[in-house]
Amino acid sequence: MKTIFTLSILLAAASCPAADLQFKINVNPAGIARRNSPTSAALRPGRELPAGWTAPGNSQLSAILTPAGGGKAIDAQVVMNGTSKGIEVYWIESKLDPGMESNYMLRLGAGGKTASRAFSFKEGAAHSDLFYGKTPVLRQMTAYDPASKDSLHQTYKTYHHVWGFHDDGFITKGAGGQYTHHRGLFIGFSNTRVGDKRWDFWHCKGVSVRHEKYDPEAQVMGSVLGRTRSQTGWYDPGGKVVVRDYRQVTAWRQVEAQALLDFVITIEAVSDNVSLKGDPQHAGFQYRAVESKPGKGNKTTYVRSTESTGGKNDVWEGAEWITGIFQHGENNYAVTHMDHPKNPRPTVYSTRNYGRFGAYFEKDLKKGEKVELRYRIFIVDTKKHSDVSVTRYEKKYWDYIEPSKVSVSPLGN
Repeated sequence: MKTIFTLSILLAAASCPAADLQFKINVNPAGIARRNSPTSAALRPGRELPAGWTAPGNSQLSAILTPAGGGKAIDAQVVMNGTSKGIEVYWIESKLDPGMESNYMLRLGAGGKTASRAFSFKEGAAHSDLFYGKTPVLRQMTAYDPASKDSLHQTYKTYHHVWGFHDDGFITKGAGGQYTHHRGLFIGFSNTRVGDKRWDFWHCKGVSVRHEKYDPEAQVMGSVLGRTRSQTGWYDPGGKVVVRDYRQVTAWRQVEAQALLDFVITIEAVSDNVSLKGDPQHAGFQYRAVESKPGKGNKTTYVRSTESTGGKNDVWEGAEWITGIFQHGENNYAVTHMDHPKNPRPTVYSTRNYGRFGAYFEKDLKKGEKVELRYRIFIVDTKKHSDVSVTRYEKKYWDYIEPSKVSVSPLGN
């Protein structure tokens, strides 16, 4: 899907021009308790929007979302859909329990002013950063430098760092330390067959996983969400791209000391048929916690979904999510890794007590074929948000895989 950025958050109806469109929106939680839940409404020409509707020439729209019973408008963000010519309006439902509903009046118009706090993206030569206001959220390590043995070691794979909430730096591990190939949020397979060749894109022995470019048309920045999409090449020892992946990362606005990240990763077989394999401890989409001391790992305890079974060699079958809890300096963090049910099956989770955990699957792809993967990462400071129970994370998982039911009714447009 091709999307382009457009944003405007307004808190005063006086900013709306006379030609604004108006809608009634109903949100039903579908039997799931929602807290700080990303929610969206689709508006399509000929359905919710007038037939033949087109966006303003400057590609800017404003959305005012006001509770139907009155009260202060809430932040809403408009994202253009370049394929259908429609739009999606995003906001965060702070609290919605089973049996409750939210009802809003939406006014959509041209122009408007940008919210005081919004996501922004800064691309650099060696890394790129996503901010919310002035607060860093994510950093993607994008450099590739084979000039020396040391520089190659530092840059042979691209990955995402996650910033802590208290000016305490990253809560993910980078290059070096215990198991240097474990870096941040990363994906790889130790047994990747390409045609009749086999390469190790986990340890990256003789191969590399290189950031190539960002897609500017997929970039979305606003007060509700910030989104980037990057292209990555998997290079064989001869410098040929044999696999590509496309990493779309969406960060959602959350309450204090809490973060919510959605990853959509598309892997494509480029040069030949591809088999993505390894084992649960050496393949898949993984999180590696920051080390408590260099080379010493970080003591991590885990909370697992009720469906998980097994545990031999720290491998868990049937797990839908895993939460790793660890300390970083004076602060405590809980990181939940959620696997979407549309991902390849079977999927198993693996954990290690030093802070590496994630989801593993196997997949065969014919040349030119793609597979799409979806994961959610939910992070809290456990001093601020002390509930680390299975019940809480089960609710967060269901909030991820079963969005609220949203209906849109035009009002005299």
